[in-house]
Amino acid sequence: MTDPIVEQQRRHWDAVAPGWAEWLDWTERNFAPITDWLAKAAEWTPGARVLDVACGAGYPALTAAARIAPDGHVTATDLSAEMIASATRRADALGLRNVDFRQMASERLEYGDATFDSVSNVYGLMFSPDPAEALREAKRVLKPGGRVAVVVWDEFEKSPFFTAITDVARRVLGLATPEPGGPGPFRFARAGAVDDVLHKAGFSRCRTDTVDAVFEFASADEYLQVFRDVAWKSRVDALSPDALAAFRRSVADATRSYDVDGHLRLGASSLGVVAEK
Repeated sequence: MTDPIVEQQRRHWDAVAPGWAEWLDWTERNFAPITDWLAKAAEWTPGARVLDVACGAGYPALTAAARIAPDGHVTATDLSAEMIASATRRADALGLRNVDFRQMASERLEYGDATFDSVSNVYGLMFSPDPAEALREAKRVLKPGGRVAVVVWDEFEKSPFFTAITDVARRVLGLATPEPGGPGPFRFARAGAVDDVLHKAGFSRCRTDTVDAVFEFASADEYLQVFRDVAWKSRVDALSPDALAAFRRSVADATRSYDVDGHLRLGASSLGVVAEK
């Protein structure tokens, strides 16, 4: 029997895949500090064989492929068929020939033991129905001495990118608070939480770094549009025109202090955790 949590997530990510594809350039630009951390932590070196789990619409798999070309190769997986289709189209458009995309769950990687030099999981582990199994699978497919690099969101209060809009959105959209310990964006924000599950999966030499970024938006409307497209599409689209207009005004009010020369600049804090097999 199919896990209902997995099916719910598959439907959600399929629905928002076009939004992630639409904002991929924005993502690659604004997440540059995370990308730089990944390049070192996951050792994106020429000739490397890299596995990117939960690749979404192509971040960071496409960037990794460009960095380790021509001899390195990136294999990328995601639960969502629509995300895989979006990522494949972007790779084709960019002319990248050293990356391939396959639909599969992170807990059941269809690759042989000791296949990859490194594995990355960027903002995906916190949504896994079984994070420990996902990391055990990552360890299995890694070569001896290989590295896993995991990125998750830091504590909610440390990221204006989230705090500026979420209180308004909770009221307007009726957002539910995730169950403690269950799938959700801040599931591993507690210090040492990722380390704990990595150690349980058999990894060693864990190191956690705080990786800060500043996300820029042309306006409060663009800020809201990003969240609508990548997370809240069905809820925002269900609002009446008057309710949507009020939502926009509330977001604009909530972000005035982040306006710098006509653009919004909102900090975002992530945790980068690297460990070895």
